[in-house]
Amino acid sequence: MHPFHYCDVAVYGFHGCDIRIKEQLLSGSIKFQSSTNRYDWLGPGVYFWENDFMRAHEWALEAHGKNAAVLGAKIRLGHCFDLSNSFAKEILRISYNDLTQDWQKTGAPFLVNHPHPRGKGNPADLVLRYLDKAVIDYAFSLASGRDPSAIFDTVRAPFQEGFPVYPGSAFREHDHIHLCVRNPELLTELFDPDQ
Repeated sequence: MHPFHYCDVAVYGFHGCDIRIKEQLLSGSIKFQSSTNRYDWLGPGVYFWENDFMRAHEWALEAHGKNAAVLGAKIRLGHCFDLSNSFAKEILRISYNDLTQDWQKTGAPFLVNHPHPRGKGNPADLVLRYLDKAVIDYAFSLASGRDPSAIFDTVRAPFQEGFPVYPGSAFREHDHIHLCVRNPELLTELFDPDQ
């Protein structure tokens, strides 16, 4: 049995954005653009909060103020690199070891994750995931080098963020499942969650 065999399911995701972008996406006048920031921890793609309208809305308010909006999407995960899966974490462990050996050989600087640059939220949160992005990109590069058909449509991962929900809790106020959609064909249905 392939370790990701049960990952090809449909889920709902929410994307925080500017109201004008939301309207243009819903009308079909524009398509999603892949995010390619250095801190996009799951690599290039379109980012969604899985089944979490409220978190997407909070993020949109922070990023876009009074122009904040949330777009919903039904997403088929397809060939999904699911980091809630033990096999995926083992691939990352191997990728990290290989990548750090490459960095040592070439003298390249080691990347690290960082807290929010303006000190927002829990200072223990490492929300700028430069290292994680490099490891995932390296893992996918190795996989496609060994098998050109080994392309992942989506990446799915738990993300711990924020302060404890209550004293002594391991649950954090902004914990969520993050989705990175690399193959936009799997965004099977866009909708306005406000309606």
